[in-house]
Amino acid sequence: MALHQVQYDDARTLNLDVTSSQARNIPFPMDGTITYAECPTDGLIASGSHEYDIDGIPLISLHTEVPLFRDLAYGDKGDDIQALQNELARLGYGTSLSGTFDWNTWNAWRALYALAGGTAQNGVFDHNLIVWISTDNMSTTGCAAELGASVTADSDMPAFTTSLGVQRIKANALPQNRIAGERVVTINEQDYPIDDNGEVTDPNALAAMLSWNTYLDNHKDEQSTTSVPVNYKLKQSINVYSVPAESLIGLNRSDGCVVDSSNNKPVNAHVVGSSLGRTLITIDGDAPKTIQISPETQSCDAS
Repeated sequence: MALHQVQYDDARTLNLDVTSSQARNIPFPMDGTITYAECPTDGLIASGSHEYDIDGIPLISLHTEVPLFRDLAYGDKGDDIQALQNELARLGYGTSLSGTFDWNTWNAWRALYALAGGTAQNGVFDHNLIVWISTDNMSTTGCAAELGASVTADSDMPAFTTSLGVQRIKANALPQNRIAGERVVTINEQDYPIDDNGEVTDPNALAAMLSWNTYLDNHKDEQSTTSVPVNYKLKQSINVYSVPAESLIGLNRSDGCVVDSSNNKPVNAHVVGSSLGRTLITIDGDAPKTIQISPETQSCDAS
């Protein structure tokens, strides 16, 4: 029989564990009157952005791994300072990463604050100018406070109310016999990359999961983790050959041979899957033009 190539993406079903975050209020850091309020239409608050002024003073929405709980001055040290430095550096502002509040750290903060129209006090970081957010891109219902509203740090009117969010997407387990190569999963009819550890980190994938009926139908309010089945496949399909199962000889797990019809010699082949009752294989080196369907030889010595 003649050999013909077909495209194969090694598609299969994979269960993803989706970890969600529940809705909660994000408070203002100070008391006063809202004199500026402007939120993205999609409600996605990015670290380093500016959504509010109180009494004409700009506030910066900022995520740090350690919440910012105190004012800082030159020489102060601590994990909160290290977290601030790490985030300023991630946002593209040159700063030291020493865990000590120094001129470079202040200057990076000054530059960020200036983008919002604010003037940082010389040599000082005022933590009351920060609306601390729990992730670097936090999904919210939008600005919870309106222009002209009077707010306090402990009032019932928060800066933001988070919506149901997706914090992490990770495969429960990856197939052991998968073909090596870049992989994607299909979420809400779109493909997103999944790494070799089974994690999906693309922010667009997290947002797509949140709006996908398959996830919403499986999610229960009391659960923090929801299992969702998805299509898991190669990002780029590979060329394989579709052959009858009886054309393979000497099979040892997925390795065996087919026999070249032109010279009756075995050729190394590797089983990668099956489709429509036929076996899908790859072949080492140049593939023969034709193979024997029921080989006379049963020796798989292709040396």
